[in-house]
Amino acid sequence: MMLHRIFQPQPASKLTSALLLLTIVSFFGASSFAAGSSGMSGPETDLQAQNTPGTKGPHIVKVGLYVNNLYDIDFAKNQYDVEFRTWFVYDQPDYQPNGRTEIVNAKKFSAHDESTEVADDNYWATMLFRAKIKQAWDISKYPFDTQELTIAIEDATDTTDTLLYQADNVGSRIAPDAIPDGWTLVDFKVDTSTTRYASTFGDPRLKADVEDDFNRVTATIILKREGTRLFITNFLGFLTATLLVIVVLGVNMSEKALAAIPLQPRVTLSVGALFSTVGSIYLLSTKLPYTTNFTLADSLQITTFVSITLAVISSVAVDILVKNGKQALIKKMMSLIFIFFLATHFGINGYLLTVATS
Repeated sequence: MMLHRIFQPQPASKLTSALLLLTIVSFFGASSFAAGSSGMSGPETDLQAQNTPGTKGPHIVKVGLYVNNLYDIDFAKNQYDVEFRTWFVYDQPDYQPNGRTEIVNAKKFSAHDESTEVADDNYWATMLFRAKIKQAWDISKYPFDTQELTIAIEDATDTTDTLLYQADNVGSRIAPDAIPDGWTLVDFKVDTSTTRYASTFGDPRLKADVEDDFNRVTATIILKREGTRLFITNFLGFLTATLLVIVVLGVNMSEKALAAIPLQPRVTLSVGALFSTVGSIYLLSTKLPYTTNFTLADSLQITTFVSITLAVISSVAVDILVKNGKQALIKKMMSLIFIFFLATHFGINGYLLTVATS
């Protein structure tokens, strides 16, 4: 009887509880193992994560540039020449940048040394571009100017619905010996942007009001000119004219000089200043583009012409006053003219020079 009680089976409820507990422990153990296994797998690359097969959206192409040469900076024609190597890193075999990549702000360009290789499960395409770039120059502070040269690259086929560029800021560079003489590199950067075209480009399959967005990679080269020597050589005519005007005004202010130097030599000096100014203007017109902005060169031209006019008018007026014996009036008039000359010629141009060189 005692043995029968010892080996008597346990109630069904206790057996059920034990099995349930064992099931819960097994479930959480398997979950923890699965989580640990997934955490041990390596992270995907940027291109693999963004271009996963079967996912919707544009594929990503990493683009970089290395500028080999920068030359023939032509202000009069609003252009410059550049040679640079660009590369494309992508994982879509159907995408081929060769033959479909354009430099949209170039007057003309050509591609050379095109190649495509497979590197670390990605495609790596490179090509060498030679281009004549159209550039709008800022000459407001010439010859102490800072210029932003841009190179804009765009795909001619795919819109932003199917392709997006990613700038390779780490690999993009400009060669130190690519900077032209007389210029200093301030900054070099590569950015992406989107450009909208409100045109179907004649595609009969599209509606007339269709607007497409295209991704663009833009390399910006910021250069500052070393302009002291250029200022002296290009504006030498204005400096000479200013000295001649000072001589004429000085003679008109002195009674002894007026007695020794008649009107004709003073007018001749003023005419010489005029020819010197015209020569400088002609020289600048061959080097600088047309602009609607007011520039340092414009200020020098205007104030020099005003000064020459004052020299001629004051010479004639002084000669008339001397013949009428009005010496006191001559001193007052010439003092006012000379103060006005200093304020306009040296005051305005001095301020603009300070702003340009700062």
